[in-house]
Amino acid sequence: MSHQLEQTMIELFLYNHWANQELMSICMGLDDEIMTASILGAYGSIRDTFAHVLKAESSFLKRIHGVCPEPDFKWEEKPSLAQMMAYETTLHETLLDTLKHVPATQNVHEESDDWTFDYQARLIFMSVVYHGIAHRTDITTMLNSKGIKLPELDVWGYESTYPERFQAKVVKIGQ
Repeated sequence: MSHQLEQTMIELFLYNHWANQELMSICMGLDDEIMTASILGAYGSIRDTFAHVLKAESSFLKRIHGVCPEPDFKWEEKPSLAQMMAYETTLHETLLDTLKHVPATQNVHEESDDWTFDYQARLIFMSVVYHGIAHRTDITTMLNSKGIKLPELDVWGYESTYPERFQAKVVKIGQ
């Protein structure tokens, strides 16, 4: 079925992937003490938070399709960030394909023994982006508290990386 796809939503998914990959790359160089330390007021350690984000993205796909790509590792074996980055890319590609082929208004149905829940797929699409931002903020807050310098990982940092996507140009006046 053909549907109208808003380019902004595609860009938000691309941003989410970029920010996940950038932050994971930064964290690959950190020692295990920082990676496994708990983050007060947040999900857990940096490693656990990345795992949580990926498991959530996987669950978002299952809610729409009933299945999702499986990682080539076992979560209980504490995968490396490199393994998680590869899985994040697979999930991103599947999420982007889902966004392109599943209408935002398509019904998603969930149920258990004592409830059913119906909603539009757009709620999942929004959740992918919101959930990623919330937990990347947890991680960057922890890293900032440890004095680790970070690049801009917000949408302005994304725009600086890909100015052509936004027809962005800076003109300096009076120089």
